[in-house]
Amino acid sequence: MPDLLDAIDRLDAALLPAALARIAARLAAAAATDPADELLTVDDVARLLKVTKKFCYNNAAALGVVRLSRRKVRFSRKTVTRYIERRKG
Repeated sequence: MPDLLDAIDRLDAALLPAALARIAARLAAAAATDPADELLTVDDVARLLKVTKKFCYNNAAALGVVRLSRRKVRFSRKTVTRYIERRKG
């Protein structure tokens, strides 16, 4: 994994948007093959957690954010579910 991260760090800045789009597409495809891990919108997550959208954005990493573009994100249902379970403790 460190080699992959080093390779990403060495990417030309002009290639980053295409690389991110490709990674997002692979994540979306992986989620499509696992129906239990669908991608949720920020509205879905806010409604599920009964919180504001701002809370979701501020806690995006913990909630399993998947960036589809600079301004479009989705959240992994599995990670959101794990987040809820950890908080029930």
